[in-house]
Amino acid sequence: MGMFRDVETEEPSLVKEMAESLGSAGAKLEDLLEKIQQALDQVNRWESCLAGVSSEEKEVLIPAFHQTIREYNALVEQAENALAWLLIQREACGFRTHKNVHLFYPIPSKMKLYIP
Repeated sequence: MGMFRDVETEEPSLVKEMAESLGSAGAKLEDLLEKIQQALDQVNRWESCLAGVSSEEKEVLIPAFHQTIREYNALVEQAENALAWLLIQREACGFRTHKNVHLFYPIPSKMKLYIP
């Protein structure tokens, strides 16, 4: 009996492990979406700031503004990767449709560098 496992006693622990894995992937994605929102808020603050300064001041501030956009885009890319892993884990657990996942975890588009 050592080589054979009782499927009925193994199943609850397997289901628990799958649920924990999906929960962990979802929590990671939620954290990234929160960071994306914070970065977007920072981009919006920069836009407001740059709207009220002279051309000379903009030249000095634009590199920092663009760095903020790059950081935002990096977070979006991390979230896209985290979503891909979540979908892979869902597939491994037997879930075949994912449209609700995209609704629950909406990933914004990347931003282009520009001068407001």
